[in-house]
Amino acid sequence: MSKTLAAPGAYASKHQRRLSRQVAADVVAISDVLSVVLGGLLPALIYAVIGDFTIDQLTILQATMLAGFIAHLCLRFRGMYDTSRMDAFPFKPVELLIAICCGMIGVLGIGLPLNLQHVDLVLWYTAWLSASFLVMLITRLTTRSLIASLAAAGRFNERVAIFGAGPIARRVYDIVAEPRLGITFAGLYDDRMGTDRINPEGLAVHGRLDDLIKSAREGAVDRIVIALPQSANDRMAAIVGHFDSLPISTHVVTHIASDLLETNAGFNVSSIGPIGLLDVKKKR
Repeated sequence: MSKTLAAPGAYASKHQRRLSRQVAADVVAISDVLSVVLGGLLPALIYAVIGDFTIDQLTILQATMLAGFIAHLCLRFRGMYDTSRMDAFPFKPVELLIAICCGMIGVLGIGLPLNLQHVDLVLWYTAWLSASFLVMLITRLTTRSLIASLAAAGRFNERVAIFGAGPIARRVYDIVAEPRLGITFAGLYDDRMGTDRINPEGLAVHGRLDDLIKSAREGAVDRIVIALPQSANDRMAAIVGHFDSLPISTHVVTHIASDLLETNAGFNVSSIGPIGLLDVKKKR
């Protein structure tokens, strides 16, 4: 039995204030850096108090900040700030540990922040690693839980409108309506009327191209997905041109991966010149 298309915005309250996915990821990134900084400062301060000797606070701060920044770069490179699934924000303890180790190795080049006559280097680095890892684990678990609860409430949802009525639009809608993707459906639009309109496959058309443009200008849409057959190239190019000046992202459906490969997994799309490519496997 086919689903009936809900009204635009049915998956999130109109009065609910939406939050930025990128800002949430940046908050997690800042907490990761601070975890490494605090993890290095606390053992140094404890050693200074217990050992009763003077430490170079500026050098220690510089070393821990550099280590935190390097760890952050490693985590970003490994996709630990991916915002595609806010309900399951990346949490891989092994990746966190490797990133902290990389940061600590990086500070070896600027000299040791403690007086080696009073502190065992191996002991201090071990304490730094342990403290940083523990603090990062706690902050990651806390922020991940908070982000997941906000995602469940639809606070990170992106508003996606579909242009084009027909079987392609029906399939796109069935996919974007999946709650875990964090998408609020913003309506189906099509310019064809009467006998010219393709069977909308049970979906209600909420307006025409002018209505979609108006909604985008009013800030009611974040992304527009054009779901037209490849035979409509000229029409597709004309429609894309209407969206150039709008504050939205525009996407054209080129394929559905499960039609080409026997899998439901998602793939990245790249290009060689004007040739669109589906990235199935990377060189190892």
